[in-house]
Amino acid sequence: MGSKRSRNPGQKRAAKQQARQRRNRSTVAPLFPTSAVDPALIDNFVQWLRRGDLTEDAELFAHLVESTLTNLAHANPGFRATGWLPADAHTLLDAADELSADYSEEMDDIALTIVASALTFLNFLDENRLWTGTEENLIHCIEDLIHFVEPQPPVVLPDDIALPAVDEKDELRALTSLPLIASLVALVDWVGKGAAVTSTKVPKPASVPGLAHALGVDLDLDSEGFPRARRIRSMRDVPEMMTYWETAEEIGLITVNSTRAVRGPNAELIADRTTRALPLIRAAVTEFVRSQLVSTQHHPLDLTQLTDVVVTQVILAGMTSEPPVADSEDAPSGDEQSLLDAFVYDRLDRLVEQKWLTKDDTYRVPAALQPAVLRAVQLAGAETEYALSDMVDSHITLRISLEGTHIPVWRRVRLDASLPLSALHDIIQSAFGWEDCHLHEFSAGPAYAGGRVFIPNEDFALRDLVGPAVAEEEVPVGSLLSSVGDRLTYLYDFGDDWIHHIVVESVDDPDPDSPAALCLDGRNMAPYEDSGGPWGWANMIEASADPHHQEHSEIRDWLGLRPDQQLDPTSFDRDGINEAFATLFG
Repeated sequence: MGSKRSRNPGQKRAAKQQARQRRNRSTVAPLFPTSAVDPALIDNFVQWLRRGDLTEDAELFAHLVESTLTNLAHANPGFRATGWLPADAHTLLDAADELSADYSEEMDDIALTIVASALTFLNFLDENRLWTGTEENLIHCIEDLIHFVEPQPPVVLPDDIALPAVDEKDELRALTSLPLIASLVALVDWVGKGAAVTSTKVPKPASVPGLAHALGVDLDLDSEGFPRARRIRSMRDVPEMMTYWETAEEIGLITVNSTRAVRGPNAELIADRTTRALPLIRAAVTEFVRSQLVSTQHHPLDLTQLTDVVVTQVILAGMTSEPPVADSEDAPSGDEQSLLDAFVYDRLDRLVEQKWLTKDDTYRVPAALQPAVLRAVQLAGAETEYALSDMVDSHITLRISLEGTHIPVWRRVRLDASLPLSALHDIIQSAFGWEDCHLHEFSAGPAYAGGRVFIPNEDFALRDLVGPAVAEEEVPVGSLLSSVGDRLTYLYDFGDDWIHHIVVESVDDPDPDSPAALCLDGRNMAPYEDSGGPWGWANMIEASADPHHQEHSEIRDWLGLRPDQQLDPTSFDRDGINEAFATLFG
């Protein structure tokens, strides 16, 4: 990347700061009329600037602020220099926009200087406790001015993408033309009736060259064309081969145990070119692309992790009507930002080589590939967002209550926030006496709202999912429930629709002597499994206690009640729940 590339915001700000330093007082003084603010306030501002980084330009900066405040006082009756309203910030920004509309570099710099000086003044008021307006107004004004001084590029989200209508045959043709599909067919052929694997479930070292040849992987060079830094002792030393292998295993092309890899249940479909194979081939591309978008290391200095967001934004923008401009110029060495940019472009070039991202003047994802690629971005984003289990270090107290029961049914549970959602599922099952016989899901919003859900990994093949889904085994409870008031919904049994509302009541420091989960309190009996939802359960309680009810005998038999026994809907056995928890966590 060379000098033709547009400067990033940091470079632009640095250049504009240099331009401001070249200008003298006469450049900006005529822009504004005589002062109409308290001189003592401006003097305090000058002294504050001199104690900071603007020693030489303190008076110039203060004069600019004084003129700005005077103009705002003239424009907005009732204006207070120490208590701005959002409308005052908007007035200033409108004036700055008019200056910038001149399209000259000098006028753009002047507009930026005006807004930056006002932002500095607001920080001065805040730091010295001189602000007399509301905190909400201060935050509003500062955020508006920051947005002008440091504009951020628009962020594209997966939900912003409107997928084009694509004929199934066209999609199949586009997907099967990708090098990936030919490589997966070659891998299945190589496995044949069986291939010996190591204890770590990868081909034995002696067979790696043969598989590499089948996949077209050069073992002497890495994916960037450089000699490999170390001798290959395992296929795990060759990331590109591992990606093919893991993709094939994930979508059922191969099945791997501790000694052998054999063809999986979907092995024949990968070579099929009819629309019957479209879901599998789409899933293959989705899984392969997802693996390209998630760094294998979770280290703050890992370049792949640092650039994941940028690469993902390029891909998402490549599915919009305004795709990002492609730039292949070489980056100068010795500049940290340039090196990061170069790494981004190297990553994008590899995606272009895989042919699911194209590059001419812009980066684009071909329309027929967008369904598979968008799904990959959704999965990668969810995996990155919740891969935080090592950072969750607290105990949280949750109130878990059933929706719709005729008497309140709830449990208060204290648990280790680092536990995965799958463990919270087990805790809820035990706390309410469920038998884990039905499907379930967690969601941040209401049940059936169509947003992101968290489900068991094994259920992905069973569910017809509309929105994004994340494996609950990979999500620590504390990454979703970290503050008092945070909420989750747990839906169990899509027939009876038992909806549990989960809310955080307290967050405490971890206690090494505390069990992983502990029931602190609760009220009333939980419903029986398969009792027909809240309405059905209420009917059972009523019928079991009323000898004249037409279903009295039938329901008592179903509930397993002895002739002299009555159902007590107010019963609650905390000790029994904690015994179940102790069994869960051993």
